Amino acid sequence: MSKTPLFIDNLAFAKKNERLAGTLSVADCSRLNELLQTSASNDDAKDEISYLLHGNTNAAGQHFLHLSLVANLNATCQRCLGKMPLKLNLNFNYLIGEVSDNDIETLDIDNNDDYDLQQASQTMNIMTLIEDEIIMAMPIAPVHDGDCNTLAMQSGEKPNPFAVLKGLIKS
Repeated sequence: MSKTPLFIDNLAFAKKNERLAGTLSVADCSRLNELLQTSASNDDAKDEISYLLHGNTNAAGQHFLHLSLVANLNATCQRCLGKMPLKLNLNFNYLIGEVSDNDIETLDIDNNDDYDLQQASQTMNIMTLIEDEIIMAMPIAPVHDGDCNTLAMQSGEKPNPFAVLKGLIKS
């Protein structure tokens, strides 16, 4: 777990069929850390992200990156506001293209769900890519699968004053 950014030349990485694997702490990902519940207790398991990045080139000479992520996170349940474990298993495929920013808009690659386009870069930041993909994959309003253990009482919530009258009605 390193706080220093991981930079690669993504085109050379793919051409050489290289592999890069490791583990990141969520504490190293400041934007992601803001979305998660941090625990004051040191007894809890730390939020971790395991990643595997490998590159390859196909027979047509196209260069690809494949990213696999397993993230064990602690989100905040939006129903009970309690701690909620969240496990994400994500896989991404990127086609590396030697295109400029202007050319990306003219290319019609949005119709392909098999891969995303990444510009060829000699300084591609892997930590930023991982953080971006996890943020986009997180649920907007995470909630526990079943009933929450303790529901937070809404401010101003009062018992129904007419509940007493229900017992007076004779059937």
